[in-house]
Amino acid sequence: MRRPFFAFSPARALGVAALALFTAACSPSGPGPAGPAKTLGLPLWQGPERELFGDEIDPAALGILPPKPPRKDQTLWARSQRAEIVGRVRVQTVTVDSRLGQATYHLGLQFANPLLAESKLEDRTFEVTIEAGDPSYGLVKAQDTALQGKTFVGFVRRYAGQDDEIVNHFYLAPDSADVAAVVLEAVAVQEVSR
Repeated sequence: MRRPFFAFSPARALGVAALALFTAACSPSGPGPAGPAKTLGLPLWQGPERELFGDEIDPAALGILPPKPPRKDQTLWARSQRAEIVGRVRVQTVTVDSRLGQATYHLGLQFANPLLAESKLEDRTFEVTIEAGDPSYGLVKAQDTALQGKTFVGFVRRYAGQDDEIVNHFYLAPDSADVAAVVLEAVAVQEVSR
């Protein structure tokens, strides 16, 4: 009498178990190795973080608008306390690439020592990207390579991007003693409250 194909047999059960063990051994366990952003525990760039580090250049920093009084700028205070690195920064390089007829700008930022706040980051150079749709795109496009050599008070924070890569987001404020004083005050208050 012939048994149906799906009927139980000890040999077939042993074969299925061996196949299951082989498959488990060859496939990665869990979600796989963590990428650089996960390993560092970097947050996503969303919500209030996008407001503080919105890839912006304050128009006053370029002399386009009169500066706002730094002491009345609550985001300056919060940005000072949330940035991973904050200090005087110089635009070292400006490069442009074009995709589908749309320019993307890459700014090479060099932070000066001493910083305005202690930083756990050893790097003092960062590349930031400005794409069409970013708040500072129009300013950067108008300035183009004239941005090279300009100085600001810069705020940079790293975030987890797509595919778990590290993405730098920034804000550039006027390079003034008033802005620096507010940054120092905000950082000092944060240190005392810890």
